[in-house]
Amino acid sequence: MIRPMKKTFLLSVLLLCVSFVTRAHAAEAPPLSMQILSSKTLSGTAGDYVTVEGQIMNTGLQAVNDLTTYLSLVDTQNKLPVDLEDWSAEKGLYIGTIDAHQALPLNWKIHFVKAGTYSLIIVAEAAGYEIPQASTITKFNVSPKRNLNPRQVLPVALGTPIILIFILFLVTYKRRVEE
Repeated sequence: MIRPMKKTFLLSVLLLCVSFVTRAHAAEAPPLSMQILSSKTLSGTAGDYVTVEGQIMNTGLQAVNDLTTYLSLVDTQNKLPVDLEDWSAEKGLYIGTIDAHQALPLNWKIHFVKAGTYSLIIVAEAAGYEIPQASTITKFNVSPKRNLNPRQVLPVALGTPIILIFILFLVTYKRRVEE
């Protein structure tokens, strides 16, 4: 026979275990699988526009509702997050509902602004889930843009001789007219 104090203790332990299981279940990530399909075509030159192509798949047995996906970009050289407002106008893509075992394409247009090495992931959040789901990291390089006119030297370098030749031509022409 179990004493009343031990019954209370066992009941408390049982409730505590149920509480942990319930919290662990509520803090699950949605059953989604995401990948970046265009990882081989992401590298480019500053100033280029590229399309990030991805895919999201519901790996669960039930539909996932109120789903939104985002891009997250990190400058790996400076260890800083990148503000996508400069790189892309579309931060998030609202999907709504994705049925069980359904796969959907994801596309973002990105404008390479600054040269460097970057890491990119897709993050998805869904209603009823406290933990977002993330894709694997895709790394890419953006090369610097080669500029034939750095610091606006070209107009001065070409313009000055042209102006001097024009002035010399006018002076020579005026002398010939006066003779």
